[in-house]
Amino acid sequence: MSQSNKKLTALTFDDGPDVTLTALVLDKLDKFQVPATFMVVGQRVNDSTSDIIKRIVNSGHEIGNHSWDYSSMGDMSAEEIKESVGKTTAVIEKYSGTSPKFFRAPNLVYSQTLYDNVDLIFAHGITANDWIQTTTAQQRADAIINQVKDGAIILLHDVQPLPHPTPEALDIIIPTLQEQGYEFVTLTELFIRKGVDLNTAKGKVYSFVG
Repeated sequence: MSQSNKKLTALTFDDGPDVTLTALVLDKLDKFQVPATFMVVGQRVNDSTSDIIKRIVNSGHEIGNHSWDYSSMGDMSAEEIKESVGKTTAVIEKYSGTSPKFFRAPNLVYSQTLYDNVDLIFAHGITANDWIQTTTAQQRADAIINQVKDGAIILLHDVQPLPHPTPEALDIIIPTLQEQGYEFVTLTELFIRKGVDLNTAKGKVYSFVG
C-alpha cells in the first residue's frame, strides 16, 4: 500500500498538560512510536509543566489550543474569545517554541462569534466517553474502533480524574487500527496528506478530513 493510499487517523488528547497523567499517555505513544496532537488548556501551561511540554514536542507530537480555562465559549463575546485563545497561544509559543494551528472548543460548544474570532482550524473528533469515569479501557477502545474511518480525528483525554484508563485503552486502539491498515499522524500531517489547505480550512469543524 503506497503512502498516499494508506488509511490515516490522528490521535488527539484534551485538557492537559499534567506532569503525571500526560506522561502516562506519552509512555504509550513512545511504546508504539506513533505521533499525536495535544490540545492544551492555557492555564495549565506554565513553569510547573514545562518539562512535560518539552517532552511532547521533542517526541514529535503537536500542540493545539483548547482555550485558557476550559469555560464554554458559546456565549462569550468576541473580546473574551480573543483573550482566551490569544493567551493560550502565547503560552504555547513561550513553552513549546511552536505555534498552534488547531483549536478545539471547550465542551465542544461553538458559536458564529467563535468562528469569526478564532484564526485557527477547528478540530472536533470521534469520542469515547472517556470523561465518564465508569467507562473501561475496553469500552473506550471499542467506541473509537467502531467509529473510525479514513481521515478520522480521534478525540481522547490525557487529563481526567482518576481512575482514567485512556492510556490503557491505547494498548487496544493503536495496534488494532494498525492491523486494519491505519497510520497515525499529527493533525497537521492529516490535513496535508488529505490535500486540505491549512489556509483555507477555517470556518468549519472537522471530525473527519478528506
